[in-house]
Amino acid sequence: MLVPWTPLSPSRRERGLRRIGQAFGFLTSAALLSAAVRSDPFDPLPALAAVLALLAGLWAGRAASPESLEVGVDRAGSLTVRRMADSGSVPERLQCVFAAPWLITLKRGTIWIPIWPDSVPAGTWRRLWVHLRWSSGRPPADLPAGSAPGQT
Repeated sequence: MLVPWTPLSPSRRERGLRRIGQAFGFLTSAALLSAAVRSDPFDPLPALAAVLALLAGLWAGRAASPESLEVGVDRAGSLTVRRMADSGSVPERLQCVFAAPWLITLKRGTIWIPIWPDSVPAGTWRRLWVHLRWSSGRPPADLPAGSAPGQT
């Protein structure tokens, strides 16, 4: 493994940004509801839309149970992920969707996996960042016959 299996932990930075977004959405919904109620010829449709927007924001902001994942880079240079409970399972390959000094976003099927700098140890963050920044994205030509990318 070029980058050993590293468990992803919850990010305080992500949680803080999510709370800021929720507060902004709540204030926007409250302002829209206030404007709809104060309108001279009262129309219940805008007020209902503001209440529905507020409820949708509360529903979307609820805490989801995060899946316990481990990420790593195998000897073939592929980003891989596995469930922490299934350490014997076959790792799945990941595709990098976005990589910046403040966030790495990987894609597994239809699921996006955000990796924040405070969700992994600092050394692992640097190794992942360097790997993503300098890898060409092509599988290496010197893979042994019969081995599949993602296997160690």
